[in-house]
Amino acid sequence: MSEDDSRFIQPKDLVPPQTEVASIDNEVASTNNEVASTNIELASTNIEVASTVAANPRHPDYSADRALAKQIAGGKSGIIAAMDGVGSGGKDSARAAQFVLIQLMGLDKFEKTPTISQAIVELKNAIFKARNQIKSLQTETGNDELDTTVSAGIVCASPDGKNRFLVVAHVGDSRIYKYNPETAVLIQLTKDHSLVGALLAAGVITIQEAHQHPHRNQIYKSVGSLNAPKDIDILVIPLQAGDIYFAMSDGIPDNISPSGLPVAITEEYQKSYDRSSKRSNLRMLAKALIQRAQNIMSTLSQHSKYDDACVAILKAPD
Repeated sequence: MSEDDSRFIQPKDLVPPQTEVASIDNEVASTNNEVASTNIELASTNIEVASTVAANPRHPDYSADRALAKQIAGGKSGIIAAMDGVGSGGKDSARAAQFVLIQLMGLDKFEKTPTISQAIVELKNAIFKARNQIKSLQTETGNDELDTTVSAGIVCASPDGKNRFLVVAHVGDSRIYKYNPETAVLIQLTKDHSLVGALLAAGVITIQEAHQHPHRNQIYKSVGSLNAPKDIDILVIPLQAGDIYFAMSDGIPDNISPSGLPVAITEEYQKSYDRSSKRSNLRMLAKALIQRAQNIMSTLSQHSKYDDACVAILKAPD
């Protein structure tokens, strides 16, 4: 949450980028037909996870961001999520994000790697339960702008149990990225539910202009604004061996430029990599990315933005 985070908007003339959310059966059927041969098979190696949350340096006593990174199903699956409380409610905005965090933490109930359909159902149910709690919070406080974003992903298995996927549920302008350490390619998987995100999707502005836009923090969809679970964006991403997934609030990409973010991740990944164990220290990587964003915040440059920041990281087995 930034210093001035009354950022939920309902622009009448805005046509948001459409992400189709079909019925669960259609989503699963479509995904099953697109199983890539390069997907990793379920193996003995475990999912690795880590997360870090940092408060806005101008209010270090609390953060309205929340992050979740947790192994489930005995390490064969995992969940990551980033939530960013909004609405200029201070610690009440943090409560909105906390509602989502607690609901998502309940997904550790899986004893086996969930299927695609199970993951979709449980993610939607968890987020919509939090939505109902947020509505009650808005009534309690008299502030109907108190709200949160969420970008969450859970590792699941194909129906035949041979391949893994990351099922992503997304609302707002927190993001999930996919990073390949071998090629240093970073891909943003989610689409921002924001004014600037809509302009970018329509080709009206460039990605660099979006990063520098003065209204880049104004969102048109948040958890509390959901009318039904079908309003939650769902993505099903084939999990590739060794890929790393980042769920992060806008405190990081709003400060580190689009061209600078993959460079930052590559440099910090290399620093965190232990050649003897052939593993990266994901917590070290998470903390380093937030530190880079905070370093930019402190420069007070034209396009820097003081903000809370969080990142959750999940690495697929090699």
